[in-house]
Amino acid sequence: MSLSNTLRALTHTHWFRIGTASVLAAGVLTALFALAGHSDISITLQSALVHAAAMTTLVSLTVPWLRTALEGRPAPVRWATKIAVLLALALAGTALACGAITLLGVRPTEPFAVCYRHDLSLCVLITLTLGISMGLYDAQRRRLDAVTAALRDRELEHERARKTMLEAQLAALEARLQPHFMFNTLNAISALIQEDPDEAERTVERLAALLRFSLDATGRGLVPLPHELKIVTDYLEIERTRFAERLTYTIDVDPEASGVEVPPLAIQTLVENSIKHAIAPRPSGGRLRIAASVVDARVMLSVWDDGPGFALDAARPGHGLDNLRDRLAARFGPRASLDVGRRDGGTVVTIALPRAAMS
Repeated sequence: MSLSNTLRALTHTHWFRIGTASVLAAGVLTALFALAGHSDISITLQSALVHAAAMTTLVSLTVPWLRTALEGRPAPVRWATKIAVLLALALAGTALACGAITLLGVRPTEPFAVCYRHDLSLCVLITLTLGISMGLYDAQRRRLDAVTAALRDRELEHERARKTMLEAQLAALEARLQPHFMFNTLNAISALIQEDPDEAERTVERLAALLRFSLDATGRGLVPLPHELKIVTDYLEIERTRFAERLTYTIDVDPEASGVEVPPLAIQTLVENSIKHAIAPRPSGGRLRIAASVVDARVMLSVWDDGPGFALDAARPGHGLDNLRDRLAARFGPRASLDVGRRDGGTVVTIALPRAAMS
């Protein structure tokens, strides 16, 4: 451990704080009584100041190391060792303080041996009393910390599903703000300002709506399906400023499904995955079909594209579809699923989840 770390550890010990307070108090009282002309009281306080400084130094250097060395030992062993060490520190501290008192001439009529015999019993009593008291306090504090940690762990266990969902939503928000998407969108807006100012304005509005929805979604569990589809449409129209005729899409919603609620950015995640892997890499672009229906009291959300397909197991951990799968599991458990298949010469990703009607 470096010197700076050692000093930092010492300043956080109970003994150091108590000793420092004692030294300061003794110093202030010594100065006040000396100025008032009470020489006897001043000498006593000066002696107390020297003893406090000596014991503070010894105990602060020893007790933290002792606590670490006794970690995990049986309680009788810990207490017997602590008491023995405190007695040794009282003997050494008294010798150190009396040596300093003799050398400084604080009590000129008392030689070292007399000072030592006179101060030892009181020093031992104070050291043991404070040491045992602080040991008991420290034990209770550690026990309280352990109980607090256990309660906190239990609370975290109960909140795990909610936190997982929130983290996934924040990750989805981060994906919405990826630099390449923002850069491409702003580039497209810049080009449209001269060619088509009205379309540039509409693109800015769509981008603002997308960002606002992403921010709001981090604190919401479910959103009405029409709101989700509105933001999906905004996203696709923003992408059309880049791909133009290379991107075509249709949205087909069963009337019965229009009154359900879905996880925010769920369809958006599927659409973004298709744009990234099926549309953008191909010079000819591609087609998307977005569908929502209710089948046997289950909501079916699907995004089809004419791309080459992929395996769900290939989804990168912590990104896109993997995040969406975790969100669905956290909120619905086994009642929801995310599947990838082939249909009509393309790839379809389908979310199945229990129906939640709009309140």
